[in-house]
Amino acid sequence: MLAAREGRGSTVVTSQFDPEDWYRSLHDALIAESILNRIVSNAELVQLDGPNMRRHTHAETTS
Repeated sequence: MLAAREGRGSTVVTSQFDPEDWYRSLHDALIAESILNRIVSNAELVQLDGPNMRRHTHAETTS
């Protein structure tokens, strides 16, 4: 549980969605608000930008 980890250590959360799209991906607004408040309150967001490596790797293996 996230609540039990709060202030005790790091938690890494990964997503294929941009942070502004997280609420839309969690279809219940109340649940989304609860989860995201815990995750984002003391978070450091690291957004990676670049090519889709799945496509790149797949192209190499099928050539």
